[in-house]
Amino acid sequence: MTTVIASDDKLVHHDTLVLRVRYIAARKPYVDPKAAAGETLAELKPKVLKHFGLVEGDVEGGRKVYVFSAHNVIQTDLTATLGSLAHHKNELEMDLLEQFIQG
Repeated sequence: MTTVIASDDKLVHHDTLVLRVRYIAARKPYVDPKAAAGETLAELKPKVLKHFGLVEGDVEGGRKVYVFSAHNVIQTDLTATLGSLAHHKNELEMDLLEQFIQG
């Protein structure tokens, strides 16, 4: 998302937003006060997993994966940008959800 602010006849572009990702098992969320609006979920995911000390992979009987939820919708398109999910706002809050896939 680009926010344009007119100041003294100059235009200033802001290509960042405040990002908060909550994970139910963690006391504190992942917070990036200057997240790049053009960052994709695929680029964000490793940073968030590292922050919470989580690893995706095979577990007994299946596979554990983590997905983002924004606006109460699970985000399956990891090419989506933070700016597009923020809907032209300067803040985005998401949840990180754990999923177990059997098989």
